[in-house]
Amino acid sequence: MSESIVNIGLVLTYIMLGIGVLAAVVFPILHMAQNPKSAKGALMGIGFLAVVFGLSYAISGSEVTPAMEAMQATAQTSKIVSAGLIGFYILFFVSIIVAIYSEISRFFK
Repeated sequence: MSESIVNIGLVLTYIMLGIGVLAAVVFPILHMAQNPKSAKGALMGIGFLAVVFGLSYAISGSEVTPAMEAMQATAQTSKIVSAGLIGFYILFFVSIIVAIYSEISRFFK
């Protein structure tokens, strides 16, 4: 009896998760279609993130240290983790530069 209740709960959870994911994907696309100017900015932001990840993936290394071997990490896993860290560093420094520029430009207005 209790297993069937759990199974029903899991099925309902998967259905609600699917509806939520579908809504999270469809509604922003509809909003972009209705407001093309806002879509331009969003697409530029997504493009910037893609360029940053591509750049960080291109310059990341794929070395596997003994500690990583103990965790059964492969060279590909090492490269993806390294790319994520490099991408984080790039975005962190870009955000610092933008914040400083914003404060300086506000000071001179």
